[in-house]
Amino acid sequence: MTTLSVNSPVTARQMLQLIAACLTGILIPLCFTGPAMVLPAISHELGGSTLQLNWVVNGYILTYGSSMMAAGSLADIYGRKRLWLSGLILFTLFTSLIATAPSVGWIDVLRLLQGTGGAAAFAGAMSSLTQTFSGAKRTRVFSLLGTTFGIGLAFGPLAAGWLTSFAGWRSVFL
Repeated sequence: MTTLSVNSPVTARQMLQLIAACLTGILIPLCFTGPAMVLPAISHELGGSTLQLNWVVNGYILTYGSSMMAAGSLADIYGRKRLWLSGLILFTLFTSLIATAPSVGWIDVLRLLQGTGGAAAFAGAMSSLTQTFSGAKRTRVFSLLGTTFGIGLAFGPLAAGWLTSFAGWRSVFL
């Protein structure tokens, strides 16, 4: 057993669940801020109007935010971990497809779908942690999850810029 604090033992399974949730908490917000950095490269390669390029960023944020409550309800109906895994699968699938998109229009559609998958993954992760941890441990767990979410937001542009300079804009979605 390991501890999240001095007098609150956490099982190995709980710790793995927390690590997986924190990785989800970093991955999902990377897609909020990172793609904004690759818009010039996307525009250079694929063209697209200013409106289409804005939807590359805004489409994800719109569907992520508007799907979060519905995803939480689906987690209650179909199971928290099932929704978490399904959301991650959809998020990964749509993210990978963005890397192969032939036009900005396709990127926009895939970003809308990616946001929905991201909302499902994050809602499933949060609700599964709520079910697993209680009391002071839950407070610490959600503090850690919030921190990882913030790290994803903060480092999205840096990671996207670095990846773009070395491997091109499509690498940001791989």
